Amino acid sequence: MHAVGLREVSEMQVPELVTGACLCGAVRLEAVGPPRRVTHCHCEMCRRATGAVAGTFATWETSAVRFFGNLARYDSSAVGWRGFCSNCGSSICFGYKPRPERIYVAIGALDTPDAFPAGFHDHRESRIAWLHLDDGLPDAAEFKPPAR
Repeated sequence: MHAVGLREVSEMQVPELVTGACLCGAVRLEAVGPPRRVTHCHCEMCRRATGAVAGTFATWETSAVRFFGNLARYDSSAVGWRGFCSNCGSSICFGYKPRPERIYVAIGALDTPDAFPAGFHDHRESRIAWLHLDDGLPDAAEFKPPAR
């Protein structure tokens, strides 16, 4: 069973097909089943890419997500790329090149964002000092296997 944050998915009412779209609707997405996890990312690149104080992303296996329309791609670093609508500019997703089997979808692009509360923080050391967002959640790094 996948965990979304620290809650088991069976405790939540998660639709079998999760849908979403950009602001103008030119890019739509469908994801099968619940995400592996939902994380608030505080790194500077996520803040700048989303224009928000933190980027919150739901993680799925790449094979479980389909995009419709013209999802534009910007290689934001040597290890990451950003997916966005080329028409309205909405941030849609993030790809981490060392883990191409995973896709990180912006929670704000989902049609039912309330169904997916965050369970973790990533790069909390980079958070904006005045931001207090789900302060009791653990850091994702605590749950990741050590690098080999």
